[in-house]
Amino acid sequence: MQHTCQALIIHCIDFRFGKAIKKYLEDQGLLGDIDIISVAGGVKNIVGPNEPSDAEFLMKQIETSKTLHDIKQVILMNHTDCGAYGGRKAFNSNGEEREKHFSDLKDAETRILEKFPELEVKKVLAILTHENDIRFEELG
Repeated sequence: MQHTCQALIIHCIDFRFGKAIKKYLEDQGLLGDIDIISVAGGVKNIVGPNEPSDAEFLMKQIETSKTLHDIKQVILMNHTDCGAYGGRKAFNSNGEEREKHFSDLKDAETRILEKFPELEVKKVLAILTHENDIRFEELG
């Protein structure tokens, strides 16, 4: 019996985002139709890994998902106030933090498409507001 799914998501392990990510996937019609990789720092592990093997591991997971489940899309999701990036205090402004995540998401997209040009890559930033609400911004 063949089993396939539409997409794979790479996101951070931060528990504060769990329910919101589940709702995001549900709203996108992907809940139950997606492979999920949760790793501290999200795409930071592809573009600026602590160890080269961290990036290799994530790229291998994408390859495995594509081979076993015939995915068509990879969703890359980072979030603000991420401890792997040093949290909010590591940036001079919200704009600087957003730009760093945008740059890393774009760089990760480029690296994935170099290896898997047939996949669609969607880049999303989960923004933790000062009221502790979460909103998602899809980046072009």
